[in-house]
Amino acid sequence: MFATARKILLLVLGIPFVMLGTRFLLDAGKSAYVYWSAASWSPRSAELLGVDLFSSDDQALGNQTVARYRYEFSGTSYDGLFSCIGDECPENLHADLKAAQQESRTVTTLVNPGRPDQSVLFRHLHVPLLLLKVGAGLFCFFTGSVAVIFGVYLLRGRPAGEKA
Repeated sequence: MFATARKILLLVLGIPFVMLGTRFLLDAGKSAYVYWSAASWSPRSAELLGVDLFSSDDQALGNQTVARYRYEFSGTSYDGLFSCIGDECPENLHADLKAAQQESRTVTTLVNPGRPDQSVLFRHLHVPLLLLKVGAGLFCFFTGSVAVIFGVYLLRGRPAGEKA
């Protein structure tokens, strides 16, 4: 009874680890893909609609800068959103964006010509965060996969007629 419960527990705990690892890896892949793709995107002037700074007492999170902006591409107006947290943000980004908004200066955004609704206000790849996502993703994915495979193997048991 308890032996079977332990085997099932491996499956129950392994599946969320596989899912979490997959999520981390997909997020890291998307960040890297957008960074490298944006090198060939079209620069456009954008009007800043709002620049906010959210502070947290938790030192692990740091401050979050959020900027909303509007740009035109091929005669159509699009809205964009940029957000970065803590060390991921360039130094003085919030102050620079806030000053540009107050002075009604435009900023440059990079727009995907194939999908004009996709843009980035600041092309930056924060390598330590990318490595953290990849490392945590690989750890969770492989740990969960081993737990699931081992749980299934143990639940199957030995084939009939096989000796120990």
